[in-house]
Amino acid sequence: MANGHIAQMGKGVLFQNTDKKHEKAPDWKGTLLLSEDYKAGQTLKIAGWTKNTPKGQLISLSEDTWKPNADTQYPKEVNRNDNEVPF
Repeated sequence: MANGHIAQMGKGVLFQNTDKKHEKAPDWKGTLLLSEDYKAGQTLKIAGWTKNTPKGQLISLSEDTWKPNADTQYPKEVNRNDNEVPF
C-alpha cells in the first residue's frame, strides 16, 4: 500500500514523484500487481487513466490480460451458388 492505495491483482497506480533529486529522476513512480507470470522479453499490455484525488493527480493502471476464447463460435462464411438452388 503506497500513498493510501490498496493493491489489487492486475491493477496499479503511478504517483507524481514530488521528491525528485535530479533532472533524470522519473516524473511518476508506483506499483503494478501482476496477475500472472511473465517471461523475460514478453510484452505486458497496460492501460492508464489520469485521475484527480484530494492528494493530487495520479495515473491508475490496469494490466490487459484479455485473450480471445478459442471455443468461441464465430459466424462462418458460406459460399452459395444461386444455380444450385432447386426453385
